[in-house]
Amino acid sequence: MPATTKAASASGRAATEPKLSLRGVGLGYRTKKGRLTALDGVDLDLAAGEFVALVGPSGCGKSTLLKVVAGLLPATAGTIRLDGETLPGEVPPGIGLVFQSDALLPWKTVEDNIRLPLVIKGLSADRQREKVRELVELVGLGSFEKYYPGRLSGGMRKRVGIARALAYDPDVYLMDEPFGPLDAQMRIKLGGEFLSIWETLGKSVIFVTHDVEEAVAMADRVVVMSRRPGTVKAEFAVGLPRPRHFHEVRFEPEFQELQRAIWDSLADEIDS
Repeated sequence: MPATTKAASASGRAATEPKLSLRGVGLGYRTKKGRLTALDGVDLDLAAGEFVALVGPSGCGKSTLLKVVAGLLPATAGTIRLDGETLPGEVPPGIGLVFQSDALLPWKTVEDNIRLPLVIKGLSADRQREKVRELVELVGLGSFEKYYPGRLSGGMRKRVGIARALAYDPDVYLMDEPFGPLDAQMRIKLGGEFLSIWETLGKSVIFVTHDVEEAVAMADRVVVMSRRPGTVKAEFAVGLPRPRHFHEVRFEPEFQELQRAIWDSLADEIDS
């Protein structure tokens, strides 16, 4: 049975300063009924090139935590550091957030949606065209550059969103259930494609999902959050070798053992 303590994740991780470090992060709101605490004392490290999946019951603050790290919500307690530097409480450079919705601009074509981060970064027109062409091919949209989002399927729109995030090229990707709205078959297809891309790029990722199988299939480490107020309850190191086949790995005994252990940890946090 895999260990469920924070120490379990230490094996195999470099003894260097984390890429991203959260210490005592909290978030509270004032409501008509009093103060509501969404996050309480979250401690979490993300190593350079590490893929961490974040799971927990609905309403535990998984998505909220990503928004705090991305500077979209102000933490009311704790510190967040990127490469050892304390983040200023605003949208930081080097961190990219991929929402559950694709958030594409409907009046722009596929290539223009992907190009937007390149324009903001000030790349030359020639370099923009070259980079867009590379990304369009990478996500399998080679015949759809001139299409508008309204003419694309849900899976194709997700590909555009991923390509746009790759164009921004952050050091850390925060991904909030990016495949959540898709059907099971498309989730497996896109999940496998993204995993292959990530294994090539080696970027740091925090990936929020409700799907424990998806978490184990993709991550180096699965972090379980408690019910609200959300905090880190347990961590599970995923020792499955890479590269991984996103679907076939689910039949491995170690995968099934991890899945059961994570579900056991989650069971106490799910309201009856």
